[in-house]
Amino acid sequence: MKVLYRQLEVELKLFLRNKQEVFFTALFPLLMMSLFGYLNKEASVGNVSYVAFLLPGVIGMSVMAAAFLNLSTSLVRQRDDGILKRLRGTPLRAWALLGAKVLTASTVILFQVLLLISVGVLFFGVEIAGSVPWFLATLLVGVFAFTAMGLALASLINNADTASAAAHAIYLPMLFICGAFFPLDVMPRLLQHVAKALPLTYFVDALRCAMLEGGGLGNYAKDLSVLLGWLICCFAITVKTFRWE
Repeated sequence: MKVLYRQLEVELKLFLRNKQEVFFTALFPLLMMSLFGYLNKEASVGNVSYVAFLLPGVIGMSVMAAAFLNLSTSLVRQRDDGILKRLRGTPLRAWALLGAKVLTASTVILFQVLLLISVGVLFFGVEIAGSVPWFLATLLVGVFAFTAMGLALASLINNADTASAAAHAIYLPMLFICGAFFPLDVMPRLLQHVAKALPLTYFVDALRCAMLEGGGLGNYAKDLSVLLGWLICCFAITVKTFRWE
């Protein structure tokens, strides 16, 4: 565990030194919520305000950016630069390296979620009337699912430039068609069918239910089952294909 803790310190320092990564991971979602929230402050979706509808979507965006986008590209970049090859010659094990990266992403996400909820409540009057336990459970499953996706992508792709292009090719479509910013029912029917095959749709849906409605296991069973399915499949790919060089 001491090795894991030390590697976590290293990963956090590397993240904080990368100003571009800090901005797009930690601050860009906040700017997006502030912009969309201000422009649509009088609008509503169903029986909730647009900002209340938007907040879970931006949290989903933050999780996907930190746990999938940044993790996949940074891991491949380290392999390209020979850093992973050098780390392999140290006592650091693969589980400790990957565990530290997962914990780093989780730490960043926790900060983002607290910041986004605080801004939503204090500046936009969002009322969180759902279930805190279900919100935390959904957040945890989502973080691990998108982390597993990031690790799987990093394990399958060799080149950092290719990894960045592939990650963005997955990230951006999910962001705009999975209901993070707009209700799914306003999308063309074809895009609705595509969205139902993507994990962000189920993550955002479960987050909205947890934050705005609450409910019991039946409200989350389908969404969490889909996310767990993605987690298991992507984790299996990572175990079989991860390499140091």
